[in-house]
Amino acid sequence: MMVPLTQLEVAGLRPRLDDALAALQELRLAEVVTIVDPGEPPADLTELIARTDALRALSTQPATGPVLGDTALQAALDHLEPEVARLQEEDEELRGEADALPRSIDALDALQPLVPELGRLNDRQLANLGLASMALVLDDPDLRVVPELTRQLAELLGRGHLLVTSAATPGSPVGCLLVLRRGDLPEVDTLLGTERIVEVGVPAAYAGKSLRATVEAMRERLSVLPGERERVQQQLAATIKPVAGSLDATAASLRARAERAAAADQADVSSRTFVLRLWVPAKRTAVVEQALADRLGQAVAIERVASSDAPAEDEPVLLWNRPGWRPFQQLVGFLSWPARGGLDPTGLMALVLPVFFGVMVGDVVYGALLLAAALWLRSHWPTNSTISEVGRVLALGGGWTVLFGLLYGEALGSLGHSIGMPALWFYRGGPTALQPLLLFSLAIGLVHVVLGLLLGAWTAARGHHRRHLASKAGNLLVLAGLFGLAGVAAAGFPHGLLTPAVAALIVGVVVACVSQGALGLLLGPLELIGILGNVLSYLRLAAVGLASTYLAEVANQLGARGPLLLGVVVATLFHALNLALAAFSPMIQALRLHYVEFFGQFHDGGGRFFAPLGGSVAPGHESDRPTALPAPDPTTPEPVPAGSPV
Repeated sequence: MMVPLTQLEVAGLRPRLDDALAALQELRLAEVVTIVDPGEPPADLTELIARTDALRALSTQPATGPVLGDTALQAALDHLEPEVARLQEEDEELRGEADALPRSIDALDALQPLVPELGRLNDRQLANLGLASMALVLDDPDLRVVPELTRQLAELLGRGHLLVTSAATPGSPVGCLLVLRRGDLPEVDTLLGTERIVEVGVPAAYAGKSLRATVEAMRERLSVLPGERERVQQQLAATIKPVAGSLDATAASLRARAERAAAADQADVSSRTFVLRLWVPAKRTAVVEQALADRLGQAVAIERVASSDAPAEDEPVLLWNRPGWRPFQQLVGFLSWPARGGLDPTGLMALVLPVFFGVMVGDVVYGALLLAAALWLRSHWPTNSTISEVGRVLALGGGWTVLFGLLYGEALGSLGHSIGMPALWFYRGGPTALQPLLLFSLAIGLVHVVLGLLLGAWTAARGHHRRHLASKAGNLLVLAGLFGLAGVAAAGFPHGLLTPAVAALIVGVVVACVSQGALGLLLGPLELIGILGNVLSYLRLAAVGLASTYLAEVANQLGARGPLLLGVVVATLFHALNLALAAFSPMIQALRLHYVEFFGQFHDGGGRFFAPLGGSVAPGHESDRPTALPAPDPTTPEPVPAGSPV
């Protein structure tokens, strides 16, 4: 539901501004109104936050230490950052080496079949023959480096060398084996160092080795790299350990200070006094007033601003819903928060969206598996985390899926029907199921769209928007007329309803056109066609459900056609695919029906969500002040305390 807000004006002595903001930060019940455009946050504070966050990202130690003061934090950062940077650079080099070595080994391994005799010779054997070999891995993405190297070696050494290369493909490294007279090594080293030869992929540690020695050295190096990285990680953890426990608390304290600094910039501050304006939940104003009085005593004056003096366009939106509906509140905000004076559709979405999900999936086994997945998500993630909230939505959808599975008589699609599981209503895979399923989907669409139009008419009436009210009324009359005509023509409604239905249709068209003003003859019919299309859009409930049913049927038929074990494996794979699709596609379609067809009738959006001071700071670290007051339910009224300054 929408929580009413009240604006307070707080005045006090300028030296106590930070104390007032700290008290509000601990409460998390007041949003600061911008009186003066805020400036940029202090650069030194922003830099400290960034540097602290960089170290926090490297720490896995629980946040159990005290808050560090600026001087201690600055000294710790200056001492730790150079060593941390060195270790990070070393770890990055080791990671790059671990990524590059397998490609180099593969490229050189491709040379072994081309020169098996040379590949078996080690460095000493080659030296006895007066020869040397060099294994190279060239980065040659456009296949031009190898021809250039071949040409320059021919100019430098004539016929006194042998260059063997692996098959070259664009974008892949090329392995090369160069055999030459040992006395020519210095000149070749100089050639490979010139800019005419694009970078050589073999690290310097392997330069000048034979093919066999290079590959062996690379494999040995690759085997020790994990241990090297583990050593660096341990050194990094040991370096940060002295301050690791304090980083979270210190970062939260810095953010709280930055938030207070930004809020102070929004206040009207003179040389001696300050004035703050706050949006506060109407039933919690006494709590805010008492907290400021306790913190500042007689050095503060508080006045409740009359609603006529508070600019409504700047008023934020605060929603308060029962815990089970909180995930759906986030889904509403994902589209747009309701405008001030509008309706909070969270409750309706929480009640209807899982039903749509169940209508589409409608399978007892799938529903049970979705429930199990939801319970697993809820048990393995913190209560208010995003994953846990996804689990809550999935649990509701899974429950309705089981219910509609019983109505459809489906368990793993047709398997339940084939083993005698009764359908309490009708089996969707049956030859006569299409008509009732389509009619059921249209009925759901009609009810849902009519509910949206009624809410839109009520919102327009409350806001004195006559044209919008007339438009909604016209749309309702048109739908009523079409429903009556369809009932008389196909459902056996009494023929006496024909005249009222036609009258409602005509009046509705006229009202809808008139409500659109000068362009009513054009815009009115377009809007009516859109409303009819909205109702027909709910046929996707039947379409997605039938797709799930028939995919399950395919899985069952494929599973029955082969050997038992193979059939079970194939059927399991197809059912797993169907279940994965069932977890996402129906939810997306249900959201789409709410966002477009339902919300479009009454939800204007454009609201700005209530952002209280302290709301962006982690609980337990609201500031570097004493223990915070709890943030109670903003809808719970509080008596005005005696002596509270008003």
